[in-house]
Amino acid sequence: MKNTNKKLVGFYHYGVILTYLSVVAAIVGICFSVGGNKGARPDIGVICLLISGVCDAFDGAVAKTRKNRTREDRMFGERIDSLSDLIAFGVAPAMIGFGMRLNRWYFLPVYAVFVLCALIRLAYFDVTEELRTSEENCGRRLYYEGLPVTNVAFALPIFYLVAIMFAPHSIGRNAVMLTGYLALSAAFVIRFKMPKLGIKGLLIAMGILGVILGALLYINLAVLR
Repeated sequence: MKNTNKKLVGFYHYGVILTYLSVVAAIVGICFSVGGNKGARPDIGVICLLISGVCDAFDGAVAKTRKNRTREDRMFGERIDSLSDLIAFGVAPAMIGFGMRLNRWYFLPVYAVFVLCALIRLAYFDVTEELRTSEENCGRRLYYEGLPVTNVAFALPIFYLVAIMFAPHSIGRNAVMLTGYLALSAAFVIRFKMPKLGIKGLLIAMGILGVILGALLYINLAVLR
């Protein structure tokens, strides 16, 4: 594999910048979720999750605008995207729950299963996508098998908004988040066909993200402070 960058391994260009930003947002979200000197802020973790979701929605389209992409460049982009997705939509969401003080012993296996199912889903997608694209006239992918992990950026904030309607440490809050993690974990690995979003669907998804983000900001400014 020949890399045009003689001083650093990897690829550094605008085609991967959104993927890198998604990881940065995820790390920031993890740090705020688990807390520090001023305590845990899972609400900021959810906002960072939304940011990662926006970055992931457009990183593929941005990468395809680069002309004369090499095979190595394309393969690197695919691998780095899956690795970043594991952090942004596997580990970071689990830390949001932990930051909500859902940290009793019976939640730890739930987080482990959630991250493991996300890992399995990403690895399976990489294998099937490589086999699919190796075929002649493979065309554009029309559907996914199982729920893509990036959908966590839409689903988990909804569970979060419902959960915070209940008091901290309440059965209601615990039940909502537990249901969310287990349902998403199952959806990652259960075999069903999910249509791939086109431009119209992507715009609708961005609108949903905007509504969720607005709700979170309102709660932060008008309720929690």
